[in-house]
Amino acid sequence: MVAVAFGSNGIAPGATTASVSMIWLILVYLFHTMGELCISPVGLSYVSKLVPSRMIAFMFGVWYLAVAIGMKGAGIFGENVQAIAEEKGISCFFWMIAGVSFALAIFAFVFRPIVKKLMHDVK
Repeated sequence: MVAVAFGSNGIAPGATTASVSMIWLILVYLFHTMGELCISPVGLSYVSKLVPSRMIAFMFGVWYLAVAIGMKGAGIFGENVQAIAEEKGISCFFWMIAGVSFALAIFAFVFRPIVKKLMHDVK
């Protein structure tokens, strides 16, 4: 989202049309795809390693339910893009998403020792 925020930086708040370089869209697709390719297999691997064998199918369902809830939250947040774009500019909207992502990364980093302790040395 930082790439899109930089790409849309010159668009005035409330603009009805805008033109930006295609490289920003390509970068967004690249980063989203690479992030998905890194996160999804690792998350599914941890689910299969850490869950008792009798609950694996249920927890895979919970994993995909969490993904669906996240997508629904993104959709609800995305419904407000027009209001934010008219008031503060589209770049501000993308910086908000980037800020939430950075905050969640810090949260995950802070709780990493606790999660590792709960894993009981599972590698």
